[in-house]
Amino acid sequence: MRTVRRARTLVAAATVGLLALPTAGPASAAPAGTPRALALSSSVSPPVITAGQTATQTITMSRAAPVGGMDVFVYGDARYNDFTSGRVHLPAGATSVSFPIRVGSYAVPTTVALHAQVSGRSLQRVAEVVVRPPTDQAVAELRFTPRVALANTWTTGVVVLRSPAPQGGVTVDVRRNTSYGPVVIMPLAVTVPAGSTTATFDAWVDSISEAEIIRPSAHLGASAAATELVVLPNRFDLGPGYARRGAVTEAAIGIGAAPNPDGVTIALTTTTEGVTVPPSVFVPPGSPGTTFPVTVSESASVSEPASITATWNGTSVTESLVIG
Repeated sequence: MRTVRRARTLVAAATVGLLALPTAGPASAAPAGTPRALALSSSVSPPVITAGQTATQTITMSRAAPVGGMDVFVYGDARYNDFTSGRVHLPAGATSVSFPIRVGSYAVPTTVALHAQVSGRSLQRVAEVVVRPPTDQAVAELRFTPRVALANTWTTGVVVLRSPAPQGGVTVDVRRNTSYGPVVIMPLAVTVPAGSTTATFDAWVDSISEAEIIRPSAHLGASAAATELVVLPNRFDLGPGYARRGAVTEAAIGIGAAPNPDGVTIALTTTTEGVTVPPSVFVPPGSPGTTFPVTVSESASVSEPASITATWNGTSVTESLVIG
């Protein structure tokens, strides 16, 4: 008599894939009734969240994790990957694990796909979470203290909400906006605790080659706030820049780690027609630098950069300003 074996089907709340279990040593025939594949599934609760809020993800396997447990590698958007560190661990004997997740803050309703895999096997989509922008919360301000920072020093950022964060807190995305500029290391997100309107974070100003103004920003749903952060090398330096005709832009200038108990005045000049700078700029006491305005007229030439010279303490530095 012929015997027909029917494979059992696992029903899961999320997309389910079959992953063959890793084997040790030469392959051998499995005893009758032993499953040859591992079913991996996942669900998210709640499946729809407001930007800045936390959800709980559960990953389930069709059989218990072996001795020593098993790592499951998880992937989503950049915020998810940072928050989860890219993996979760199922202890020996466990068939599931639940863990908190956060995803990015989006300006429009967005579906974020969540993927998982076990070592040596293909990545598969296992779940998704829908993120909606908040209707009753927004970012009001982003600021740094100090606002002017030398290379290889810390500065403190502060994110401010328009109203107190609800239960569970609110996570605000932080963007340094320096992909091709100076290296400033800061977290990808910061959480404002429940009942509070502010959260602080540390930012490290790494090695800086020239004085520059960067513009980090904070985002929650469709709301955003940006600010200027002046970063300076440890020397007297005038930063280059870019300006449009008919506009006023800011340029960075610094004195490095030189003592500055009373403030210093730096002389400024330019010989470029159509470009105007103030005759001098004052660096406040205790600060390593500041910014000053550069005004470019509509008639300024775009064929070559403008030239600006700063003189202080017997030393002059000259930099270019590209006009567009």
